Amino acid sequence: MPRALSVGEGLWLIVADVPLATYNERSIESRLRDSRWVTACALAHEAVVERFTTSPALAPMKLFTIFASDDRAVERIATRRAQIGRALDRVAGCVEWGVRLDGGSSRAPIREPARPPGPVSGRAFLERKRRLRDDNRTLATRERRQADQIYRSLRHQARAATRREPLQVAGAVRRTILDATYLVPARAAAFRAEARAWARRLAAGGHTLTLTGPWPPYHFVAPPR
Repeated sequence: MPRALSVGEGLWLIVADVPLATYNERSIESRLRDSRWVTACALAHEAVVERFTTSPALAPMKLFTIFASDDRAVERIATRRAQIGRALDRVAGCVEWGVRLDGGSSRAPIREPARPPGPVSGRAFLERKRRLRDDNRTLATRERRQADQIYRSLRHQARAATRREPLQVAGAVRRTILDATYLVPARAAAFRAEARAWARRLAAGGHTLTLTGPWPPYHFVAPPR
């Protein structure tokens, strides 16, 4: 069961006991490839973190952060008190929301049309290749500008934001255009309203904007780069 350890001056460390035979460094290392076991651990960790999301400020720790004893845990956190204090100041009163923009199948990269029957001159072949390249560049530029516009628009409603290069899956029907995370005041309805307005506007063009959260502020407890 989770329990609280006082670090002093209003700072609390939420901990739980685990068996050393299962969670020593060697045992963890040997089981990191067991996705079911890692997933179960991650879900249990997340459940504890989310239980305290309504705290005035929350700084989630990484999965498998383990100390030998309560005294060692408190001592370690106390030595990093200033750093942790700055992290808590950054996220105080806020939660994390994720925003992802996906393009519909009609927005996927333009592919070369089927080759017409009969002989094709080298010039015609190169011209087709050039048009295909130019069309894809135009599409990519348009989507990038749209993603930038959405990112900036939502950033105005947030305390902080971070953006990742979208992960593209080969053969996927839909492409991710924007993958961003925002640190938002817990009761900031304006951010959610802005995101939903964008979602309605983009749906007509075959895009899907997905809003997920609220989550603990995992992406914002570390100092900004």
